[in-house]
Amino acid sequence: MKKETKIISAITIVFLVVVFTICGLTIKNSPLSGYPRQIHDQNMTVKQFVSQVAPAAQREQKKYGIPASITIAQAGLESQWGNSRLGNKYNNLFGMKASKGEDKVRMYTIENINGKQRYIPQYFAVYQTWDDSIKAHTNIIVNGTKDNHHRFDGVRTNTNYRKAAQELQKNGYATDPNYANKLIYAIQKFGLERYDK
Repeated sequence: MKKETKIISAITIVFLVVVFTICGLTIKNSPLSGYPRQIHDQNMTVKQFVSQVAPAAQREQKKYGIPASITIAQAGLESQWGNSRLGNKYNNLFGMKASKGEDKVRMYTIENINGKQRYIPQYFAVYQTWDDSIKAHTNIIVNGTKDNHHRFDGVRTNTNYRKAAQELQKNGYATDPNYANKLIYAIQKFGLERYDK
């Protein structure tokens, strides 16, 4: 009887190892891989959000010259100040699209196409932390896009947040025709320029 119990236990262990191995392969490159992701309070205030993202924005400013106020304002506007599902649950503050091989989640985004707002399904990148999301944003600003590696150079060379915001809009960072004005308004309303030091 003891020998049969040992055999059944061994078979059970092998079965569980196989199941966990298969499940591990299945969830790779999905929103479930890489746990634990950074967790955030739901319904946080703007002040709480800013206090959490400002240090990373300032580090990136020091390294690459992107005004911290711009990074904070973009992160806030794009993620509803940390309360959007994409920002809060998946740590994607900027609505960054997923690249091949990245963890991703499928969600809808609002795009302005020929003056009309449209809901478009997209695969968005999933990040472990908000700092990772800010680093990915910096990468786009520093390295541009495939078709133009210098697309956002004006954002880094303008220490004036107004000019940096206008450079983002002029060079097609967002489809919203009022994007620069929204960034400037947010920076002024919440005093984000104080982080540009």
